[in-house]
Amino acid sequence: MLHSLSSAHGSVFRQITRRSRGVSLTQVIGQINVFNRGWGAYFRHAECQSHLAQMDKWMRRRLRCLCLKHCKRTRTIATFLHKLGVPLRRAWIGASSGKGWWRKSGSPAAMEGMSLAWFQKQGLVSLAQRHVQLNR
Repeated sequence: MLHSLSSAHGSVFRQITRRSRGVSLTQVIGQINVFNRGWGAYFRHAECQSHLAQMDKWMRRRLRCLCLKHCKRTRTIATFLHKLGVPLRRAWIGASSGKGWWRKSGSPAAMEGMSLAWFQKQGLVSLAQRHVQLNR
């Protein structure tokens, strides 16, 4: 049952994070937070901490992909990553990859620049942390 519900979560999340929507990251995170708060309350009594942590990782990677797509070009991606604290050489290596957006979003440079702490600063609500808070 949990697997089928997580796929429902994924389809709604994919709609929120579509590249063609033309909304800022702040707006996307706001919409995700509303959805995640409800999703966390729904699974409050379920023992699914590891599954929620997995979904959090997937959500952060999807958001990294969206951020990189917003940058569009190699130079702007490298500059964006460098501003986030990634060393310039590593930022250029990650930005100039010929792989697709999804592969770039899983690169060490993207994960270093857009870390868990960075997403928390952006205001992203974690499903796993929400689950822990509700079960105290």
